[in-house]
Amino acid sequence: MKALIAFVLLWQVDIPFKSADEFEVNIELKYKAKPDDYKPNSYSVTGNRMDKTSGVLSPFLIVHFTKLKIQADEVKMKAMDSSGKTIFRHKTSAEDVQIEMGFVDDLKTGNAANEVTIFFISAEKKEIRKITCTVLSDGTFQVNGKWHGKF
Repeated sequence: MKALIAFVLLWQVDIPFKSADEFEVNIELKYKAKPDDYKPNSYSVTGNRMDKTSGVLSPFLIVHFTKLKIQADEVKMKAMDSSGKTIFRHKTSAEDVQIEMGFVDDLKTGNAANEVTIFFISAEKKEIRKITCTVLSDGTFQVNGKWHGKF
């Protein structure tokens, strides 16, 4: 039993955040029409088309990571959202990274994955550092757990 507890504690080692002086985060809001949840060419019982967009524009959040400083032990990068979906996976570079998080209303209500984490991976394929962006239910935007704005 003690061995199991020790294994669980060692397995849950928290990955440290990348230092705030090694990157910059900029947000961009684009206004887009939200797609409807209906399949294309859907009609109601009365014959009205249901898949038309409403024409109402909603803010869409795009996060830009700039001025990335890559450490010598950081070989690859991987970004995942809070639902476990992999957004990208590639070799590290100092080039800017852009992540489309989604419509702000959906991020606030939890209808979309409201957190994105970029992992920096070593040659041994271990996650050694991370950057986390989160939109809380009150609209607060956090980077690595620190306030970075509010929608």
